[in-house]
Amino acid sequence: MFDTYRYMLRALARDPGILVWALVFPVVLSTCFLFMFSGFEDATGLDPIPVIAVADEAYDQDEAFQQFIEALSDGGEAEDNNTESSTKAEATDAEGDATLAVTFAPDAEAAREELLDRAGDDDAPVAYVTLDDGVPQVFAVDSTDASGAAGIDAAIVYALMDVYASRAALAADIAQAAPALFADPAAVGALYELPDVTEKVSLTASAPQESVRYYFALLGMAALMGAQAALLAVISLLPNKSPLGARRSVSGVSRARALAGTLLACWTLSTACLCVGFAYMHWVCSVDVGDRLGWCLLVLAASSLMATALGALIAVLPRIPNGAKGGILTAITCFAALFAGLYGEPTMELADSVAAAFPASTLINPAVQVSEGFYSLLYYDSVMPCLGHVGVLLAMAVIFFLLSASALRRVRYASL
Repeated sequence: MFDTYRYMLRALARDPGILVWALVFPVVLSTCFLFMFSGFEDATGLDPIPVIAVADEAYDQDEAFQQFIEALSDGGEAEDNNTESSTKAEATDAEGDATLAVTFAPDAEAAREELLDRAGDDDAPVAYVTLDDGVPQVFAVDSTDASGAAGIDAAIVYALMDVYASRAALAADIAQAAPALFADPAAVGALYELPDVTEKVSLTASAPQESVRYYFALLGMAALMGAQAALLAVISLLPNKSPLGARRSVSGVSRARALAGTLLACWTLSTACLCVGFAYMHWVCSVDVGDRLGWCLLVLAASSLMATALGALIAVLPRIPNGAKGGILTAITCFAALFAGLYGEPTMELADSVAAAFPASTLINPAVQVSEGFYSLLYYDSVMPCLGHVGVLLAMAVIFFLLSASALRRVRYASL
């Protein structure tokens, strides 16, 4: 048995067709995903909002408003913007916590001209702000952005200036009613401190990414691709399919031991290919699964075992040419990957609709079970959902193995 395992493992590892589909294909497609989604997470982040502040005499005399603008721009200092009418103050800290990217103009007319001239640019300011009797006034242009992002940014600027106006009015009332409070620096600072009413928390061990669904669906497809190893290996054991199978059937090794060693070699190779593909996704494509790499290996091992059993079952189907068996396996793989959402957003919507209407359909789709196994590790604190998907994969493997063993046991040959 172990000699059979060793020789079959070497033979399968030298087969270029198996290596291309089980190893090279997932790596190449992962690389395509990497380039497709590069910068996608950054594009969905919150960038500082470009705003023009009118630095006229009223601005220079209002130290509180100057400090407010500096706080929103994260303390960035003004620098030359290569124009005579403006300088720019941007956030300089490494974390990128700035709310505004402020550009200064000497007067309202210059600010208005710059706002209109730069309309449509990628970094065009959404509004300009000027002081009128100590109250900030915001002037914005109608947004032509199809996404409406510029309109949202302008609304944020309006809200920020309203906060300052309300705090300034409160300070004026306090100055009249209880001027002694201004002797306390903490009280003065609290007047203009922005309220911290939200807290950024993570509900998962690692930051979720929308792109991981493609990678997890690809792992489901790659697992089924690994079934080709078992398909070819078990076909080579059948006495009526090739001279090699005929010779092996009359050798001193029993059919059960030869089959066990062959399937073990197929499972080893399939698992190794999946692990290499997953390692590439994790360390090169930055698919983060937190501290659950060990559980990911369990999902990979169970999925490759299921694929090995599926390949063995298709290999023993009677009265079907060998080429047609490969076509059947390819059709099953592509069809299963369709409902795992591998082929883009429309197929994801289709898969979600089918899963919502017929929940049992996910239980008979091995690619979905592999994908959901990884999803459960990413989004659940407990590993029990993952173990449930692993159990489904193992149940599929047992059923496929029993069916293939039953088919092989009943085969008799009149002559070879």
